[in-house]
Amino acid sequence: MAISETNALTIDPTLQVRLSALAEREGFSIAEMAEKILRAHLDDAERHIVIDEEDERRWQKYLETGVSVPFETVRSKVQRLAANAAAQAESK
Repeated sequence: MAISETNALTIDPTLQVRLSALAEREGFSIAEMAEKILRAHLDDAERHIVIDEEDERRWQKYLETGVSVPFETVRSKVQRLAANAAAQAESK
């Protein structure tokens, strides 16, 4: 079971108005909306950390080995992925 804790935040008045309006529009309390926004931001930030770490790992591997994927191979794969995505979008 998750334990809920109350934390006081100081929010700029202009931001408070925007948050309140968005919360009302989406049917949330201000606290629920703030938590939803914080969760989304944390998810994005954590995902970027993982991506950055993977990029660094790949860069270090390249520096060690000098092995890379030729541009034409990458372009072909991207074109195939784009064609598949377009085909899926058309079938919906």
